[in-house]
Amino acid sequence: MPTPLISIGIIFKNDIRCIERCLKALQPLRDAVPAELVIADTGSTDGSREVAEKYADILIDFPWIDDFAAARNSVLKRCSGKWFMFVDTDEYLDEDVSELVRFLRGSKKRPEMGATVVVRNYGNYELEGDYSDFAAARIVRMVPGLHFEGAIHEHLVISASEIPVLPLGKTILHHDGYVGMRLNDTVGKAKQERNVRLIRKGLEEEPDNLLLCMQLLESGSAEMVPDYLGHLRRTVGLVKEKVSGWERLGPPVLRFAVYKAQQLSLPELEEWLGLAEEMFPHSMFTRLDVQYAAFAHIWNTKKDAEEAIRRGRLYLQALEECRNGADPLAQMMSPLEMATPFSECKAKIALIGVCCNSGHEEEALDLARGLNYSLLNHSQIAGLMGHLQDIHFKSTLDTAAVVTGIWEEVNRPEEERKNNIQRKRAFLQVAGGTFPDKNREAEKSNDNFVRHAYTLYLPLREQCDLGRAAAVMDMETVPEMEAVLNEVEDWNGFSIHALAHALECGARFPLPERPLNIEEMNSIASRLAKRGADFCTLALRLAGGFGGGRWQELMWSESLALAAVRTYSWTAKGQSAEQGMALARMFAEIEGKVLPRCYMPEMFEAERMFALPPLHRFGFYCAQAFEALNAGDAAGYVRLLREGLALCGAAKEMVEFLLDSTQALKSPSEELSALADQIRAVLGRFSPDDPAVAALKQSEAYQKVAYLIEGLEPPVAGRQLQ
Repeated sequence: MPTPLISIGIIFKNDIRCIERCLKALQPLRDAVPAELVIADTGSTDGSREVAEKYADILIDFPWIDDFAAARNSVLKRCSGKWFMFVDTDEYLDEDVSELVRFLRGSKKRPEMGATVVVRNYGNYELEGDYSDFAAARIVRMVPGLHFEGAIHEHLVISASEIPVLPLGKTILHHDGYVGMRLNDTVGKAKQERNVRLIRKGLEEEPDNLLLCMQLLESGSAEMVPDYLGHLRRTVGLVKEKVSGWERLGPPVLRFAVYKAQQLSLPELEEWLGLAEEMFPHSMFTRLDVQYAAFAHIWNTKKDAEEAIRRGRLYLQALEECRNGADPLAQMMSPLEMATPFSECKAKIALIGVCCNSGHEEEALDLARGLNYSLLNHSQIAGLMGHLQDIHFKSTLDTAAVVTGIWEEVNRPEEERKNNIQRKRAFLQVAGGTFPDKNREAEKSNDNFVRHAYTLYLPLREQCDLGRAAAVMDMETVPEMEAVLNEVEDWNGFSIHALAHALECGARFPLPERPLNIEEMNSIASRLAKRGADFCTLALRLAGGFGGGRWQELMWSESLALAAVRTYSWTAKGQSAEQGMALARMFAEIEGKVLPRCYMPEMFEAERMFALPPLHRFGFYCAQAFEALNAGDAAGYVRLLREGLALCGAAKEMVEFLLDSTQALKSPSEELSALADQIRAVLGRFSPDDPAVAALKQSEAYQKVAYLIEGLEPPVAGRQLQ
């Protein structure tokens, strides 16, 4: 076998979850250049050793002795390549190995002794969403004296005093090894406890070792490390004292201290912000991470918009320089939190918000144009859309391209973009908040008002119902509105406020060209009813004609009537008796027309009535009750309402309202009063047990005045039906 160009070293123990993914991902590199894979098993019992056997060129056993450097060195001793690269099993090499292959093939002519690769740390096992990048020195020439040091977070040591290193920015090791720690699951907690134990053991021997101090801060927590905050403050003190390694480790230590101070509201926050800028003004840890922390602190606590914007601009300038190669080895010490594309989006959205609140709408819009919308999660989409609405209603700036671009992004097929359903829902939810009357009234009362926020979505008219709703809201003539309503694709997604606007302006509905089924009508009517008290007035006007004989219009009238009856505040104080009675009469008349057309006569027989929907049962009796009332039969009116209530308990408040508000029950006519007096006189001449009394009570005349004779006025006690 020829001498390998590169030896790949791995140690593992019980890594069945990820070991095969790791080893399989190395195959493209092994196919491209002569390579050997040397693996050490430190005591597996879960079957991961059997997986390693399928891939390894050399597989050895090395009993675990709480020392990562010792395990790594056992592998290094068996390697024979010209270059050495080490990988962990919870990492896997990206499929694009072209940069790494070019580096290895041209290495004879290169002066570098090593190279860094990007270790991309993810926050979930799906390897999606935000991440942090770390420039890890994973590739070195095989030279005499090469070895690992460090029982935990081990690192390579080479005898040469200066080691030229080439950053390989496109060679990525995807890493999910910290996910368990973030989730605090059993495996993650055990791993964290092991790391803290080994770091603290090292600190017992070297208490001022700044690298170990930083590692304890990053690996530990207040729950796991007694006097964690004391250790944090002491570590900052070591940086101020300029102990060994302060130049390299001071920037990430102070960055970490600033973030912890911000998270825990520590009094040292501003002191540590200033210290980082004083000691390490050119470090990317200061110019990116600390600068963003300063931006957030100044805006959130001091509301100093101009200073916050200045800080935000400095952050964006540093980010551009970082991506152009400034301070390339900064991330060898620790990941830069605010250097990733996701972090850039987070920072820009926050800066957009500050600009919107301080009269810098044009700068805010420029920032929005420069965002990578594909990276935004649903909460960021929601935040961005809120800011865009703010920009739009305060200015005349052209926002069309931005809102169209975001809409196109959130409508990519789900298989292309996971969680796009959530992102689209967030977009629509924020947009929907611009349509209600109270929102538009609030906008008009704002001193900065230029145009309504809903007009932001006018450019989407051809793409979606949201755009069509905005168009309807912006139109003045009924024919224009009806033309747009004819284009609606899904009434469930169409703004109910836009539809209400069209109906209030006199638009026909349902449109003859767009018949609806009863489920759609009921859903739309229910949504209209949720808009509030004005719905009753609208329903009375829209349903008043009962459809003119057309089935669509008749059923739409019923949907409106049913929704109005369900949502009307029958017991509210100050409620208009006239409006309530008008609504009840409309309901009764519509049910009187609809029910006989929808059901066979036998369905209204007592033994079959249960098969009808409850409100239809009540509607059947309510229609008859008002017929009786119109005929002057007040007692029949009361009786029929009670019979209907017995079949639909939900109508209790409506029945109470009707019995309390019907004028005929309060002030009977002179004719009925006279008839009641006559019947009382007749009854007074007979014994209650006399058959003549029973016969009289069955008469039509008695039924008309029974509620007066038997004390049924009012037929409620304490306003509750008995």
